[in-house]
Amino acid sequence: MESLKTRTTRGLFWSFLDSFGVYLVKFGFTIVIARTLSPEDYGLMGMIVIFISLGQMLMQSGFSMALIQKKETTQDDLSTAFWFNVITAGIIYAILFMSAGGIASFFGKPVLVSITRVAAIGIILNSLCSVQMSLLTKRMDFRKLAWINLAGALISGTTGLILALMGYEVWALVFQTLAGNAIYLAGLWITSQWKPGIVFSIQSFKSLFNFGYKILLQGLTDVIFTKSYFPLIGKLFPLAQLGFYTNANRFYDLFIRQTSNSVNRVIFPAFAIIQDDKERFNTNYIRSFNLLATAMFMGSVLLIVVSRPFVELALTEKWLPAVPLMKLFFIEGFFFPLLLMNLNILNSAGRSGASLKIDIIKKSLIALSVIILFRFGIEALIVGQVTATFISFVGSLVVISKYHNVRLNKIGITLIRLCVIMGISFLTSFLLIEPLNISDWAELLIKCAMVPVMFYGFGRIMHIEAIDDLKDFLGSYILQRRKS
Repeated sequence: MESLKTRTTRGLFWSFLDSFGVYLVKFGFTIVIARTLSPEDYGLMGMIVIFISLGQMLMQSGFSMALIQKKETTQDDLSTAFWFNVITAGIIYAILFMSAGGIASFFGKPVLVSITRVAAIGIILNSLCSVQMSLLTKRMDFRKLAWINLAGALISGTTGLILALMGYEVWALVFQTLAGNAIYLAGLWITSQWKPGIVFSIQSFKSLFNFGYKILLQGLTDVIFTKSYFPLIGKLFPLAQLGFYTNANRFYDLFIRQTSNSVNRVIFPAFAIIQDDKERFNTNYIRSFNLLATAMFMGSVLLIVVSRPFVELALTEKWLPAVPLMKLFFIEGFFFPLLLMNLNILNSAGRSGASLKIDIIKKSLIALSVIILFRFGIEALIVGQVTATFISFVGSLVVISKYHNVRLNKIGITLIRLCVIMGISFLTSFLLIEPLNISDWAELLIKCAMVPVMFYGFGRIMHIEAIDDLKDFLGSYILQRRKS
């Protein structure tokens, strides 16, 4: 029987291989496609983001997380979740199909009728494989998920690039997404040994819904209060401005949100296993928190300082107006992954109610910031979002400490030391490197080398234990990769 540490390490390895393998593929295709398409094309996709995202969230209804959290799942549980997802997806698609005309009229873009109706097919495709994904996650079988996601990224990226080069404009983005959905569906059905039965159990539905509805509410509020920026910007600002926001948000999703999801899809089942062992729970929480904080602080600092030379070199000058937006999004990267980890740990311990309350507070702060700040421009809106994330992160620490008696002093000391290193890195970048009259390539390479060296060097000087943990994890990562 494998230990939790072994399973978690292996799960993290494949989860990160999944993430970074897919990152590299998506990153490459995103750059080439963005160079080919216009900001207006991305703006059109941005206009329907909230509607598709709401549809995806309603389709799952928190059942995926409920299946993972439940200690023992039956065939009735799995089949009930499957058929509920499929039926719900069909209803949602019908609603979006009929609402497409209204969406197009609201934005004054007739092409959105067909874009909405085609893009919404992805909701149906995802409903057919949601349970299989939950099962692989519950078993911490991230190796299969890694290969499926990598294949999906390659095929969908190729599809989008070919269509972009052929002049299909925004449709390249639509069919890129659908191709990824289709490959994900096919991969999960081929690799998963589970198939649905013709059964729908009311008892199973009630059991899953009692946990899942809180996750659903949390997810819905997340979509409404984070994706509402897209229609707001699309209505109040020129289409190109929404395009800059959409692509900046894409890179944020690629580097920050997907990294967070990779960690948390391992953290959730791992902490669900030890939810009744308080000592192991607390020890693993502090170590996991410090490790993730160190990795994300270093990564976010790096992304902020290289954003301008990267955009100019990779995406060309037409995308430079997106740089200030990217930097603000990456600032949220300091705290968003840690907040998400805390919420998932509360969920894994069966405290989804506490997690929901924290999330409602965050979304309330976001709503307030939108009402106050929208008149000051897009950057002000992102500042409001970042502020709400930080306040919610602090609140989540207080709740974790209350329910699990976690000592926050070790966490606080690590965060203070990381902030010091962050400040030194920013000062070095902005005061010493940027004033130099060097090429964008040289600036990019110097900064890419500087940030990891500073975090490792100053981290050792300040005795940040997570630096050694991060080094050990990378060592295990390399060893596992050689074995695989």
